[in-house]
Amino acid sequence: MATRTCRPRRLLLVPLVVAAMAASGGLSTAGAQASAPSAELLGLTGSTTNVDLDASTAQVLKDNGVSVAPVAPATVSTSGSTTTASFPITEGYVAIYPQDQRPFVRGTFSHSGGLTFTAGGKSVTATDFIVNPGSSTLTATVGGNGVQLLDLDGTNVRITQDGSTTRLEGTVAKLSATAASALNQAFGVSLFRQGIPLGVVRIAATGTAGPGGSPSAEIQALGGRTTNVDLDAATAQVLKDNGVSVAPVAPATVSTSGSTTTASFPISQGYVSVYPQDQRPFVRGTFSHVGGLTFSAGGTSVTATDFIVNPGTSELTATVGGRPVQLLDLDGTNVRITQDGSITRLEGTVAKLSSAAASALNQAFGVSLFRQGIPLGVVRIAAVSGPPPAVVGSATAPSPSAPGPSGSVGSGGGQVPSGGVATGGGGTAPGASPAGVFTLGAVAVTLVLAVGGGLWWTRLRFAPARDRAR
Repeated sequence: MATRTCRPRRLLLVPLVVAAMAASGGLSTAGAQASAPSAELLGLTGSTTNVDLDASTAQVLKDNGVSVAPVAPATVSTSGSTTTASFPITEGYVAIYPQDQRPFVRGTFSHSGGLTFTAGGKSVTATDFIVNPGSSTLTATVGGNGVQLLDLDGTNVRITQDGSTTRLEGTVAKLSATAASALNQAFGVSLFRQGIPLGVVRIAATGTAGPGGSPSAEIQALGGRTTNVDLDAATAQVLKDNGVSVAPVAPATVSTSGSTTTASFPISQGYVSVYPQDQRPFVRGTFSHVGGLTFSAGGTSVTATDFIVNPGTSELTATVGGRPVQLLDLDGTNVRITQDGSITRLEGTVAKLSSAAASALNQAFGVSLFRQGIPLGVVRIAAVSGPPPAVVGSATAPSPSAPGPSGSVGSGGGQVPSGGVATGGGGTAPGASPAGVFTLGAVAVTLVLAVGGGLWWTRLRFAPARDRAR
């Protein structure tokens, strides 16, 4: 694929937008430019997060008739007295900083598979786990919605390097207040409590090393809002002519205004860092969504959910059949950035079908219709910064559960020690911001797909109808 250098005039958008948002109250700055990370993985390419399940928690769940089973491709294995659940890492960005810069592990990374909790003929399934080490949280997709499932206590974490694999071991995963309330409500019990230790986490991650440098700003956690895609009319017509329908997967929605049809996907989690413009890619990180799209034709369907955007690699991946697929390439040639109160809007990026997605769709439907570079639509992002809501999607967040009775699973009040996944105290301390971090009212994704930030653009065109049969 051809790589195109960003035009100098577009690089001017970055300081102009930052200045405009500062003037409008959309952002403020704290401290000087942060130091460079000691290590950086621009895009995670694989390996696994393992959770050695807490034996006492597992026994209490068993005694109360609650079973926990893996959702493929996650697995569960037992060695001696230790039962381990394993979740493949699919995508992500991680930067490791000196230990005196809290949180010293930053980014987000995603997984395929999940867990199903079952009791009394009822089940709750949580999939597509997303870890944010800086905010010490793990979110998951539950009933199509993004839910903060676990709090992460990294007091005793250990970080080592094993060849090309980075290992983090010793973080304790504990049930969040939101998840405890949801499980109690689903099963009609008071068994689950915030702070239940689910197990000890062991992460082994590999990926593409970043180019280094020192970020000018960071957004530790995206606070939600939506990515909208105005569907390409020509592409939609060709698909319709060939009997291919495209429908949303909740909580994604589709609406029509005049001649424009728009698919909307709630943003669930994310991390973004912004580097000086001469340090390419100068926008790095990942951010995730809930919901998705289903393509159907001739009685066959292919569903893609839980979209993850990596601005440093200009790719969007999705979960298809429980496994990650690079679904779209992102073309930001004509992006426009505006500020609307506390909301930052980024409009004009074109989402194009990737080679892997085109091949998978052609194989699934037995056609040669799909080709790399087909424009799916024009992207409009509306985003804010800050901790994401406890529940992202169509559901209403349940209220925290009351303390359970004696014998319930809990940990004496259930409060997780302040700290990040990387260290006890690794999480962002209340009321404090690391040096060089922007406190952004809405600039969370302003520069994510902005021109030059690691984006590359393809010169491929959608084949006209007369070429489809070739």
